[in-house]
Amino acid sequence: MAKNPNIYKFEIIERIITEVDFTTKDEVVNFAKKVRDIALERDDINKEIKDAFKNAYKEIDEELTLGNLKEIKKIISGNAN
Repeated sequence: MAKNPNIYKFEIIERIITEVDFTTKDEVVNFAKKVRDIALERDDINKEIKDAFKNAYKEIDEELTLGNLKEIKKIISGNAN
């Protein structure tokens, strides 16, 4: 059974947030752009996954605030208190 494409997007966002130590939103956006660009260049990644990388980047860049990013990172790391 295939995953919902949004699941891929959320997994990518989570992974990007946990892979970079950041103090500004620009740091996350720049890292997300690099990850997206690498994924789009690869021939062994299917269109659905490439679209998920594009959508993840767009959400990080246009929709999530620095506060959102920090909160997500805190929740993922188990420090939601």
